[in-house]
Amino acid sequence: MPEFLVERYVPRLDASAVAAIAARVNRAAAELATTGLDVRWLRSVAVVEEEVCFCFFTARTLDDVVAANERAGVDYERIAEVFSIGQAEVAPPAGAQRPR
Repeated sequence: MPEFLVERYVPRLDASAVAAIAARVNRAAAELATTGLDVRWLRSVAVVEEEVCFCFFTARTLDDVVAANERAGVDYERIAEVFSIGQAEVAPPAGAQRPR
């Protein structure tokens, strides 16, 4: 399924702002999924010095990603289809055991 990048400028960007945006777009995507749209929020990344937040989604179409962001009520600059190569390893939560 295609992957999309949503770029947004957020004045006074910090971790709590990114968490709030992520929660809103994740909830909106999940709500739209119950209506038959195949859209899913993947992750959000912040560039604090630039006041930029990037959110990644998978969806059948760009219009589905637009719908999720509009439903979330979060402004954005642009949405573009992207692709990723490789996968970054994410550290497990503190105290968690790695699978063997």
